[in-house]
Amino acid sequence: MQQRTRSGNLAGIAAIGAGTVVLAVLGQTLDISLLSLSTTILFYIVVAQGWSILGGYVGYLNLGTSAFIGVGAYTTGILAHRAGWEPFATVPLAGLVAIGLAVALGRPSLRLRGSYFAIFTLITGFVLQNVAYNWSLTEGATGIFFTPPTDDPRVNETLFFYSFLALAAGITVGVWMLEHSRLGDALRAVREDEDAAAVLGIDTMRFKMGAFVVGGFLAGIAGSLYGYRLNYIEPGGMFDLGITISVVVMTILGGSGSWLGPVLGAPIVLALAEFLRVTVVHVSFFGYTVPQEVNRLVLGVILVVVALFAPRGIMGLVHRTGGRRLRV
Repeated sequence: MQQRTRSGNLAGIAAIGAGTVVLAVLGQTLDISLLSLSTTILFYIVVAQGWSILGGYVGYLNLGTSAFIGVGAYTTGILAHRAGWEPFATVPLAGLVAIGLAVALGRPSLRLRGSYFAIFTLITGFVLQNVAYNWSLTEGATGIFFTPPTDDPRVNETLFFYSFLALAAGITVGVWMLEHSRLGDALRAVREDEDAAAVLGIDTMRFKMGAFVVGGFLAGIAGSLYGYRLNYIEPGGMFDLGITISVVVMTILGGSGSWLGPVLGAPIVLALAEFLRVTVVHVSFFGYTVPQEVNRLVLGVILVVVALFAPRGIMGLVHRTGGRRLRV
C-alpha cells in the first residue's frame, strides 16, 4: 500500500512537470486567439488554486476573490501611472498589498462561519469597488491605461502566457505538496470539524489565516499581471463578482480540495463560457434575443447541480469509481 501511494504521488508531480513542458512548447505554435485563451485559463488556474486552499481544504466559502484581484491590479496601475514604475516590477508589491488586505480582513472575518463569512467577503468586494470608483488616486470610472510591453501583440501575449504558466506550475506544485503533507491534514481536519480540531490542539485561526493570506497573495499578483495584460483597468472589470463566481465554479466542478480540481475546472468552464458567448447571440425566443449574460446563469445552474450530485466534483467521481473498483 505504501509503495502504491508513493507511486501515485510521483505520478502526480510527473504529470505537473509534463503538462508544463507541453504547454511551454505549444506556446510557440498556437495562434494568438488560442494563445490568449490559454493565458486566461492559466490566470484562472493560479487564482483558483489559491482560492482552493481556503475554500477547498479548509471549507470556507470566500466570495471576495475579486477584491484581491482588484487590489493587485490597482497597486500596479497606481504605481505605474503615478510613480512611473515598470509594471512588472510592481508585481511583488501588489502581492504584499494583497497580503496586508488579507491580514486586515482575516481577524474579524475568519471568526465567522458558513454563510456569514461568505457574505462578509462578498461585501468587501463591493466596498472596495465603490472606493475605486470614488477615489481620485484610482482615476475613478475613467480607469488607468497601461503602455504595452512591446508594440507586437503576439510578443506581449506570449510574455504573459509564460508568466502565468510559471505561476500556475509553481502554485500547483505547492498545492500538491500541501495536499500530501501534515499541514494539509490539519487543514482538512478544520474543514471536517473545526471544534474537534481545536480540541485536538490545532490552532484553527492560525491555519485559516494562513490559507486566507496565501490565497489573497496569489490573487493579488495574478490581478497585477491580469490588469497589465489588458492594458486598462477600471473598477467594474477588476472587482467583477463574475470573476469570483467563475473561480468558485471551476474549483468545485473540478474537485474542491484537490490540486487537480482547478486544473480540470478552469478549461472546462472557460470553454463552456466561450461556447455560450459565441452561440447565444444567435438564439432567440419569440423574437427576443437571449442576452450574453445567460452564461452566468448557466454557470450558476452547473454549480447547483454539482453541489447536489457531485459535491467533490470531477475528482470526487473519479475517486468514488476507483473505490468501487477496488472493493470489487
